[in-house]
Amino acid sequence: MIESKHQFENYSTAKQLPLVSIVIATYNGSLFLAQQMESVVAQTYSNIEIIVVDDCSTDNTIEILKDFQLQYPHINIYSNKINLGYVKNFEKGCTLASGTYIALCDQDDVWHVDKIKKMQAVIGSYPVIYCDSVLCDENLQPIGVNISDRGNCHDYDNCLQQAIFCRIYGHATLIRKDFMQKVIPFLEVIPHDWWLSYMATFYGGIKYLNEPLASYRQHSANIFGAAGGKSRKHNKINKAEKNRLEKKRIRIRIKAFYNNCPNELVKEKEVLRRIVKSYENFSLLNNFQRMVLFFKYKNLLLASKKRSALRKYLFCLKMFVMIK
Repeated sequence: MIESKHQFENYSTAKQLPLVSIVIATYNGSLFLAQQMESVVAQTYSNIEIIVVDDCSTDNTIEILKDFQLQYPHINIYSNKINLGYVKNFEKGCTLASGTYIALCDQDDVWHVDKIKKMQAVIGSYPVIYCDSVLCDENLQPIGVNISDRGNCHDYDNCLQQAIFCRIYGHATLIRKDFMQKVIPFLEVIPHDWWLSYMATFYGGIKYLNEPLASYRQHSANIFGAAGGKSRKHNKINKAEKNRLEKKRIRIRIKAFYNNCPNELVKEKEVLRRIVKSYENFSLLNNFQRMVLFFKYKNLLLASKKRSALRKYLFCLKMFVMIK
């Protein structure tokens, strides 16, 4: 285990900075956890607390965490009595945070040592800021692309830009706690980082820091792959049942997005209402209206997709026979 060279920085200097709560959700993470913890305790931002919520791990995750806690007393470990699932586990960690800012942390990545320092310096009045990430294999070797190579990364300020696709991942975010308190509870059928990104458009928008500050590890145990990867959570379910569950989640998500869109955003509210209606079934009328909607608002609805104009056109055509 490495020792942070910043661990013993002057206490009074550290307290001049706003407290940042790093929230780590763990579950059977022993394979990669120590490497991530080393990068977290090595952060050059000096006023942090580390909150780890373990979701009933059966491996030696807790032992690894306790070893770190012995050396770094600002690590707080909480163990769930029942398995909450990753969304609710992150939610619990966020409710335990006492910092002005909250940084979400996965158990299997590695952070640049200046990640928190650089993001806190430029977040300004935005409720959420996110940075770029380097995609790596399970051995943490870069695979030659960043998140920004697979999706459009920039500032966002319209909810329709996050309603269909989201390329903002929790491990790359820094979030104001006062905003977080307004959007909890998280919905279990929507990834927490997607929910936060969507809701942030109503509270000042999302800031992008164009710098890769994390190594995002891709491996067989990922719940979601990066930039459009498929969920591995239901691999054992037959294809028909998997499709049924996916359509159900999509319909719940878009209905939740519609319900939480403020009425004063007349255009956005109406577009979401029409999408909800078109998602109800695959009648010819719904299919046609859905396709027309996507063509009309493709610059907003497909804002996160890094695709050519032709491929966006083809995607809109496909909405005649699918929902997303």
